[in-house]
Amino acid sequence: MQNDLSLQLRPEQPSDCAAIDEIVRSAFWLEFASTSEVPLVQTLRERDELVRELTLVALEDNVVVGYIAMSEVTRDGASARGLGLAPVAVDPQRQGAGIGSALIEASLAIAVRAGWQFVVLLGHAEYYPRFGFVPAREHGVTGDYGDGDGWMVRALTDEPPSPGHVRYCSAFQ
Repeated sequence: MQNDLSLQLRPEQPSDCAAIDEIVRSAFWLEFASTSEVPLVQTLRERDELVRELTLVALEDNVVVGYIAMSEVTRDGASARGLGLAPVAVDPQRQGAGIGSALIEASLAIAVRAGWQFVVLLGHAEYYPRFGFVPAREHGVTGDYGDGDGWMVRALTDEPPSPGHVRYCSAFQ
């Protein structure tokens, strides 16, 4: 996959793991003074809970500069063809260059083509609406993260997301 930023976007490969962990560590430390997302990513990998074709890296000159992970979620305890976006991270020295946006747009486009129904996330309520996300409570979608404006959902079909309680995969428990 290519985009107009001269980035290469492709699915994560085993050889990317150390670079991904460092990007996630530094990005989340800068933003939240936390490194808890690194073990989450490692657990998602270990438990094989990543949706491989949607979990992408961004490379510049063959160096990993960004990452997005997607895993399957359930609604009311059952499969619902839904996804959880978490985390997305960009090397702090490259933030603001459109790398995160490119990763999100590419992963969402692949998810649409693959027939997924919706995506949820917990993130910045000011950032994610540009990608079609809205507060999940507008659709009656609840989750384990409360119902604040940062708990968001995006339909990937013409139908709005069905209401219900969405739960991330076991790595998030």
